[in-house]
Amino acid sequence: MGQTYQSQQGNRSSEAQDAVHQMKKKAEDAYDTVTTEGAKALKNASASAETAIDATKRFVQEQPVLAIGTVVALACAVGALWKLSSGRRDQDLMERVSSYIEPGYRALRRRV
Repeated sequence: MGQTYQSQQGNRSSEAQDAVHQMKKKAEDAYDTVTTEGAKALKNASASAETAIDATKRFVQEQPVLAIGTVVALACAVGALWKLSSGRRDQDLMERVSSYIEPGYRALRRRV
């Protein structure tokens, strides 16, 4: 029991300050790492996009008919998928509308 209450409080306070300082340092290190890695990823993505654009330009210039055919095939596929999904939406819409209108229609028929 050689330490007084105030010295114990001082030790705890300095330990807490050390812990906060270490956490702050770790957070700064993490921020620096994320910033560096993010910049690298952005640079790599930009380079990949430029490479893809250049390759696409070359493909279109070298084989224009095949490029047009590819675009037409993709457009047909997207149109077919859209048409399939819109048919389902129309069915759902018709069911909702009929479930909303039908009770009123029945009541109207009873009156006539």
